Amino acid sequence: MLHKFNGRIKEVYGEQCLARCTIFRWYQCYEAGRVNIKDLSHPGQAHVVTNSATISAVDELIRQNRWITTREIAVELSIRKRTVHNIIHKKLGFGKVFAQSVPNYL
Repeated sequence: MLHKFNGRIKEVYGEQCLARCTIFRWYQCYEAGRVNIKDLSHPGQAHVVTNSATISAVDELIRQNRWITTREIAVELSIRKRTVHNIIHKKLGFGKVFAQSVPNYL
């Protein structure tokens, strides 16, 4: 039944329709009882809420040592490096500044 279904979808929508394996996977999930379309959490994926305490802790670490790396902050606070990066750039508005004296030869 599903083979005919996929063929008819391609007739109607052309090559831009879903792949056959995707339709099979969704159908198996539906048959297994999953009707919620929201993404499920992945095992091992930590869900960290970026609250004001975390933001202020990152800010404090940066103000104590301006040469601290995102990896060091992540280890110190037990959060992901990507979360630290987002806090630094999006929440705190910090950016990298490179200042280097370069002699000009004329």
